[in-house]
Order: sequence, then C-alpha cells, then structure tokens
Amino acid sequence: MRSGNIQEDAEDQAESRRAFLSTQPAGAGQQRMAWAVVLVSVAVFLTAAPFAQTRLAAIPAFLPTYQTALVVNELVTAVLLFGQYGILRSRALLVLACAYLFSALMAVMHALSFPGLFAPGGLFGAGPQTTAWLYFLWHGAFPLMVIAYALMDEKPRNGRGGPGLAIVGGVTAVGAAVALLTLLTTAGHDALPVIMSGDRDVPAKLFVATTSWLLCLAALPLLWRRRPHTVLDLWLMVVVCAWVFDIALSSVLNAGRYDVGWYAGRVYGLLAASFVLAVMLLENGMLYARLARAHGRHGKRLQILHEIDLAVAAEQSPDAIAGATIQPLREVLGVPRAIVNLFDLAAGEAHWLAAAGRNRVHNGPGVRFSLRLMGDIEALRRGQPQQIDTQQLPAGPDRDALLESGVRHYMVMPMIAGGELLGAISFGGTLPRFPAEQLTIAREVATQLAIAVTQARLYQRVKRQAEELEARVRERTAELQAANKDLESFSYSVSHDLRAPLRAVDGYSRMLTEDYAGKLDAEGQRMLGVVRDEAARMGRLIDDLLAFSRLGRQALATSEFDMTALARKAVEDLNPQYPAVRVELQALPKARGDRNLLAQVWANLVGNALKYSSKNPAPRVSISGSARGGEVEYVVSDNGAGFDMRYVDKLFAVFQRLHREDEFPGTGVGLAIVQRVVARHGGRVWAEGRLNEGARFGFTLPLAGATPP
Repeated sequence: MRSGNIQEDAEDQAESRRAFLSTQPAGAGQQRMAWAVVLVSVAVFLTAAPFAQTRLAAIPAFLPTYQTALVVNELVTAVLLFGQYGILRSRALLVLACAYLFSALMAVMHALSFPGLFAPGGLFGAGPQTTAWLYFLWHGAFPLMVIAYALMDEKPRNGRGGPGLAIVGGVTAVGAAVALLTLLTTAGHDALPVIMSGDRDVPAKLFVATTSWLLCLAALPLLWRRRPHTVLDLWLMVVVCAWVFDIALSSVLNAGRYDVGWYAGRVYGLLAASFVLAVMLLENGMLYARLARAHGRHGKRLQILHEIDLAVAAEQSPDAIAGATIQPLREVLGVPRAIVNLFDLAAGEAHWLAAAGRNRVHNGPGVRFSLRLMGDIEALRRGQPQQIDTQQLPAGPDRDALLESGVRHYMVMPMIAGGELLGAISFGGTLPRFPAEQLTIAREVATQLAIAVTQARLYQRVKRQAEELEARVRERTAELQAANKDLESFSYSVSHDLRAPLRAVDGYSRMLTEDYAGKLDAEGQRMLGVVRDEAARMGRLIDDLLAFSRLGRQALATSEFDMTALARKAVEDLNPQYPAVRVELQALPKARGDRNLLAQVWANLVGNALKYSSKNPAPRVSISGSARGGEVEYVVSDNGAGFDMRYVDKLFAVFQRLHREDEFPGTGVGLAIVQRVVARHGGRVWAEGRLNEGARFGFTLPLAGATPP
C-alpha cells in the first residue's frame, strides 16, 4: 500500500505534463508511428535517390502551390508554439516557435525571388544566385535554431515584460534576420559565390548544400539526448529526418531545378512542415475533448457537493446523505465500485454506510470488516490517502470477496472533520492508476461527507439533549405545580387555621378588658394590652406573608401608564400619617408594567421613607426618575434614620429588619415585596444609606415599549 500525498503530487505533475505537446512524454504508440514514418521516408528516399538527376518537365504552378502550403503550415505551427510558450514560459519553445516563423518568412522570400514566378529575374532586384542562397541560408539556419532548442532546458522563465513582450521581441528578431538575409542575397548578390548556372547546379553548390545537410544531421543526436523524449521532441526528429532527405534529394544528389530530386525534395519539405502541425492540431482536438469531459465532471462534482449541503441543511441522516451521493460519485470517478465507510476505531472495525456498483446500490449500515483493509490508519489520520493492492492483503473472506467483485486495486480517501478520522471513501477496480483529478474529487466529497456526518451526529446529540431537557422541565414543572399546591394549602392554612386562634386570643383579651377591667390592676390591664397588640401584629405578619407568597403566582397584567400619578397616589394616601414630612415629587418617566403590583412598590418605598424620616426635626422625602441606557430609574430619598451599609444585603430579605420594633414598627416584608415585584418586571433594586443621615432606595424597569426578559 502507498500513502497518497506523494502519489498525488506525482500524478499532478504527470497530468500537467500530459496537457501539452511540448511536455507530454512520448508513448509507445507515438514512437511506433514516428518510426513508421521515418522508415517509409527512408524507403521512398532510397527509391528516388538513383533517379534524382532525371530531368522532368517544368511545372510553373508547382512552386507557388508548394510554397503557399508550406508557408501556411509553418505559420500555423509557429502560432501554436507561441501560444504554448505563453502558458509554459519555456525559452526553448520560444526559440522553436521563432524557427518555424523564420522558415515561413524565408519560404515567402524564396518564392518571391524565384526566377520567372513573379518576375523574369525575381522580385526585390534578385539575381541568378539569390533564390539558391536564400534556400541554403533557410535550410541552414532552421536546423541551427533546432539545435539551440535541443540545448536549452524547459524550465519556465519569467521575464520582466511577460511572455507577450518576449514573443514580440522574437517576432521582431526573426523579421530583422529574414530582411537582413534577403538584403544580403539581393544587394550583396555580386559578392556571393556562384552556385547556380541557369537551372543547373555548379560544383560549388555541393559544398554549400552539404553544409546545410550536415547541420540537419547534427540536430538529430542533440534532439535524441533530450530525455525523456516529449511528443514534440519525437516529431521534431522526424521533421529533421525529412529535411535531411529534402536537402539530399533537392540539393546534394540532384543536378538542378525540375529534376526528380528537386521535386521529391520539395515534397519532403512539405511533409516536414506538416508533421508537427498535424500532431499539434490533433493535440488541440484531444485537449478540447479532455476539457469538455473535465467540464462535465466538474459540473457533476459541484452537483454532488451541492446535494450534500442541501441534505445537511435538511437535517438528513448520514446514511441518507451517503446513499444519495454514492452513485453519482462512482460515475464521476469513473470506477466500477465506490463505498462510503464509517470507522469504529475502538473496535478496530469499519462498516458500509453506502456502496455502489455498476448494477446496484446499497444504502444504510451493512458489511462490517477489519480496519486492516483500509491501510495505514495513522496515515489516514494525517489525511494521506492509501492505495491498496488487493492481492497483497492477508488471505481471508474479505480479500476473496474483493477479488470476486473485480476490485484488484482500490484507493482509500480519509473522511476527517475537526481533526477526527470518521471514516473513508474507498473506490477502485482492475487498474492500479488513480489520476490526480480523481483523487481531488474524492477528497472534496470525503471532506463534505465528513462534515455532514459530524453535523448529523451533532444534531442527534442536541436533539437527545433537548428531549432530556424537556423531560427534566416537565418533571420540574410537575414538582413546581405540586409545590404551588402545597403553598396554596399552606396559605389556606395560614389564612384560616392560624387566624382562628389569633381571633380567639384577641376576643378573649377584649372580653377580659371589658368585663373584668375593675378586677384587674394597672399591670394586668397593661399585660392584656400587650397580648392584644401582639395578636394584631401577628395578624399583620400573616397578611404580609400571604401577600408576599401571592406575588410569585400572580400573572402580570402589563400596560403603559403614568408613573407620576401612581407615585402621587401613594404620597396622598400615606403622607397624612406623617404630616410633618415634606415630600418633593418630580415628573417621572412613564412605565410599562402591572399597575397594581407597582402601586405596592411605591406604597412600601414611600411608606418607609416617611416612617424613617419622621423623627428628623425637618423631615424631607424626594421622589425622582430618569431614563437612560434602555431603562428607567426611580429613586426615593429621605433624610431619616438611614442604615449601616454593611447590612445592605439583609434589607430585601423577608422578616429582616435593621431597627427595633419600638423605634420603627413594621413586619420586615415590605422591601422583600419591592424586590420580588421589580424582579418580575425585569428590573433591579438597590439601596444606599448612612446611619442617621438618610437613605436612597431605587429600582429600574425596562423602557416603556421594551419587553421584560
């Protein structure tokens, strides 16, 4: 088995190399075809060579037809090579593209200067030697540029101006070179050695032709030494071989123009110009087909990922998500079999979540098997896919089942979410090759499925917890209802059972006072008074306790109302009991809440302020309010007895008092009622004070229109 990251990198590199003619390694089929073309060329050459000097009739239309086809082929090839250079940035490709452009332009100059084609002596002031010298300069410079290509590496080079500037520079240099060579063979015609006499060769031509021929021969071993041979290298060698036969027939072995060698050499030249073009056009067609297939796979891939996202949003179960995904995934991967597996790492087992073959689909938990079939688990934890050779697995029923189903090799792509290995997608068939694109698709789907499984598990966990919470809430609600019933029973008992003895105590005490007052001395009458006062106090305590207990059960009847009027009502009701106290009431912000309950708040706060300030020589109470920070605050201040801030926490507890009964009467329930009412409205209470210097009590409520929490 092999870890997948190294293999994926190698596959990526191989896939990118297969994308272009200039980087695609030549396969066995390409090599056989190239050898076949070379052998046929050799056979034709050997057949034509003995007749190379045989004179044939001059065909005026042959040369322009040949040159036109040659120029078109060379120009199209140059454009395609420039295009590949623009992508790959290989200087070798730039040189080769310039070589084909040079060949095309030189073919144009050769045709324009050919005697009798456009003018009796050729255009541009051509002389008798111009056409021949252009031919040999052309056929000498092209193999030199091929040699330069063979000696250069294919590593991409990023120039300052990018590939466009390099292409412009190359085209400009080629144009300048062609213009210079044309000028040399026309304006400098008289300085050139004579190699043609009319249409016949002179002995000096053999030396010039042999030099061009040898340059072509030198290019062959240099191309051969480039390893590995790309498709472009292979067919360039075929082109150079054709040029060798072209020069040999048309310039070395022949006797002049319009003989067998001259015509045969031109045919070889046209074939040489066609080989690379044909292969590049074929390559473009195959690239387009691959692009169309890749586009289709990409669309299916996005569809699979989209379906997984929709299934997660719809809160579907993991087996439903995997079941809907596995067959489209198998089809886009192009494999006979694909499986989504979940791992039980503690048990060392895996089981199918969904499986798909060519004929059927299995959905839901199924076959269980050992994790050993999934390869190196630690490597899977690290996110590395595993390629498994079924033949190398330990003998057993699992191995036999895989072989019987035609799975000779399979890939295991881990499903990881949040750093946890949840399972894997396994897929394979008879072939051991898994392209990089296939691995990329499998990795994307595995990642999405891992997220889907995690989300589904999380949803199930949250759902169970919610159900457990609801059950606990129902239990607590039942307990609370039972407690409320007990509290109601207790309240009834307090209201009736405890009041009856108090009424008896108070009644009999009154009877003693009324009927036996003459028989009791002053102390006895005082003691009966104390009994009656304590019975009355006990009654008030019972009333306050019942009022406090009802606050927790009473529903809020909320409305918006004038808080100033409510506070004024409390002052008007209570101030007459303490006429010496001066009360200042400012305009208060409106409030939203239960008017009756908040009336109790004002009654307790105002009553306390009046009571505790009444013994001051100049008693004063101030009531104010303000709105800020999304809430309204109300404050009642007095200059009375105050309190020690060390005991502020006791103020709002039931039956907790900081002063003696004989100083300031009360039950110790009023501030507890204030705290409970304000809390039910979503507010808070606070108190500040200093002993014998007064106190400030305040509470807050949400602004009118806001909803209490």
